[in-house]
Amino acid sequence: MISSNNPVFKRLELSLFLFILLLIFSLSLYAIAADELLMWRSIAISLGVSLSVFLFYPVIRGIKVGDIIMVPIWKEIETPFMEESYVDSIPAMAMEPGRRNHVIEVQLGDGTRGLVRILHYGFISFPEGRLIEVEKPLREIQVI
Repeated sequence: MISSNNPVFKRLELSLFLFILLLIFSLSLYAIAADELLMWRSIAISLGVSLSVFLFYPVIRGIKVGDIIMVPIWKEIETPFMEESYVDSIPAMAMEPGRRNHVIEVQLGDGTRGLVRILHYGFISFPEGRLIEVEKPLREIQVI
């Protein structure tokens, strides 16, 4: 088992497991039927099914609770001599399930929550979303 939170490794692990399972089934079918053409066809089908699972798994699965979504945020650097702003992608954890173009609630790294529109699932990377709204955390309430 690959112990990583990378979605590509998870899909690769699932696809390899499915391919090996279907390959075992193909070879068992060959042992029973003793037909080489049937064996090669079933191996080709096994390869096609496992590659299809690798490619279409994110679309079928969608976003689940606890998945990481990369959210671009504008950041600014201020020094005495210059001011510079740039876009940085930060990870956010999904608090509810969703699909592409849905708005879901996420929790950012500093504990604040916000609403994110899911843009795409990401083929090699984490899913990406656009931050629509962020709640401002209440720091301290001073009682007078």
